[in-house]
Amino acid sequence: MELRLNGHILPIAELGPNFLVLRTPIDHPAGDAEISLSIDGEEECWPVWLADGIILEKRETKISRCP
Repeated sequence: MELRLNGHILPIAELGPNFLVLRTPIDHPAGDAEISLSIDGEEECWPVWLADGIILEKRETKISRCP
């Protein structure tokens, strides 16, 4: 699993229904991003909104699914 964000590819350690935990977080302002999930060679991607952005000091990053 990874988060694709403005040219950055950040590995996801944990994914919940409205949050994620990044393995290597960076500070980043609010904005659009994309989650990529690959299982047995099949990749699924979907857009998400990072309402609070990514805050290095916080473990969880809030996400919401884009329509």
